[in-house]
Amino acid sequence: MKKTIISNRSRHGIRKASCFAMILTLTLMVASGQKPKNQDERPNILVILVDDMGYSDLGCFGSEIRTPNLDQLAAEGIRFSNLYNTAKCHSSRVSLLSGRYPFQAGNTSLQHSVTVAEVLRESGYFTAMTGKWHLDKEPGDFGFDRYFGHLSGATNFFRGDETFRLNGEQWTVPEKDFYTTIANTDFSIRFLKEARKTDKPWFLYIAHNAPHFPLHCLEEDYEKYAGTYDVGWDEIREARAARQKEMRLFDQETIIPGRPEYIPAWKSLSEERKDFESMRMTAYSAMVDRIDQELGRLLKNIKKAGELENTLILFVSDNGGCPYERSKRTHLPPWDPDSDLHPGTAWAWVNNTPFRNYKQNQHEGGIASPAVAFWPKGIEVAPGSVIGDPIHLVDLLPTLADISNSKIPESWPDRELNPVAGISFAPTFKGESLGERTLYFLFASDRGIRLGDWKLVSFRQHPWELYNLREDPTEIHDVADRYPEIALDLEQQWYRMAREEDQAPLKSRNILSPREEEKIHPLWTDYSRKEIVPFQNSDKITPVKKNYQ
Repeated sequence: MKKTIISNRSRHGIRKASCFAMILTLTLMVASGQKPKNQDERPNILVILVDDMGYSDLGCFGSEIRTPNLDQLAAEGIRFSNLYNTAKCHSSRVSLLSGRYPFQAGNTSLQHSVTVAEVLRESGYFTAMTGKWHLDKEPGDFGFDRYFGHLSGATNFFRGDETFRLNGEQWTVPEKDFYTTIANTDFSIRFLKEARKTDKPWFLYIAHNAPHFPLHCLEEDYEKYAGTYDVGWDEIREARAARQKEMRLFDQETIIPGRPEYIPAWKSLSEERKDFESMRMTAYSAMVDRIDQELGRLLKNIKKAGELENTLILFVSDNGGCPYERSKRTHLPPWDPDSDLHPGTAWAWVNNTPFRNYKQNQHEGGIASPAVAFWPKGIEVAPGSVIGDPIHLVDLLPTLADISNSKIPESWPDRELNPVAGISFAPTFKGESLGERTLYFLFASDRGIRLGDWKLVSFRQHPWELYNLREDPTEIHDVADRYPEIALDLEQQWYRMAREEDQAPLKSRNILSPREEEKIHPLWTDYSRKEIVPFQNSDKITPVKKNYQ
């Protein structure tokens, strides 16, 4: 047989031509949105957690705030009308990351759990996070390949604080041209570019500090809502509730709770107080608007990379609107880094439309999260569907493990793992019901439990209240006296779960004793106080540019 002899130079030419052909093929595939055959076909995952945003603060949940990008995701994807958080910042982060109730996970130490990032990284994902951590150690200690953000529970949006980190190293906030919400997106895009250099699918967790206090916003965003809230909280809440019924988030027969006695009628306020209240809600809305703008910038990047079709996007809030009043330096505009404004109780009442109570409470106003999911390749129900199954943040880890074919480990070095509390809600993507289940709630002295349509809840260790959420989703009619057997059964289940599953400390699950005082919190806004001095328009502006790093 005649041998074919190829010179070294010819071999070099063949290798060079082959490499060129491969590069050309890959380039054409990327340009057309295709992936190489040997690349992991599992979905990319984007989880966005916002801070202190109420149930009705998105356009697709009834708000007047303009959130076109989230509204579009909801229109093309789905909304969850009964997705629950833990009513508090750090505990919601624990449950979201660990799939467990807070104490069950080891609380902020996460010592009895593994995180979503650890599970996905072990399964071959590139993992990244930007934003607020609010737990022990740093994200890099819990499975994140990349991290930018602040370890603290709140930060100055313009100046940041000393806890900012970039991949485990101290990161100094620039003296100008900085705004935290924009920076989170800048670094998210940077991390996605790095992820695309690998052959791995990616998991990106963005934990925005906004719209948590202090109410710092860009002046350009503020001006979009100037005058919107001059009509006051009574009219804004009524309009939101009406839109929610039009959207069929609630039946037309649903009774909307009236304004509580501790909040005055808008028309009773002085003009000076009205100006101040309108100003701080305008600032809040500007912060929500900016979240949506930055999401739009990120979506554009994902779409350009040809990844949108197979990316699961999940948007949730960590708790309901914040009612606590700690406003200081109220004479400064909210785009001044020295200002320190808080939303106040009345606007939190609006944020949580149509529900009662607020952040830290286990009534629906504290634990109901506006939630949107989008995944063209994986969600099979009709676009724009509203999923009513009760879901909890503990379900996130099992769901992401499910859709990514990842295994949740039963052991982990240097940790004693407790069982996962959540279940996968991926069946809802196909229109399947999750069935009846029990969900448990606890923060400080507020507690609750839901089984099917029934919910038992206690406000700051006051006597238990019982509601049928199918008939009474806004928790107006306490039927504990009418159905004492159901109330007793749920009460016993709550104590069992607090003791055996969550492993809550004794002081957090002590037996309730009757309390007769009014159901209010000492940190809620006292509207009988001396008038707060509203800001005067000034020429002081904090300019911010994108992609400063």
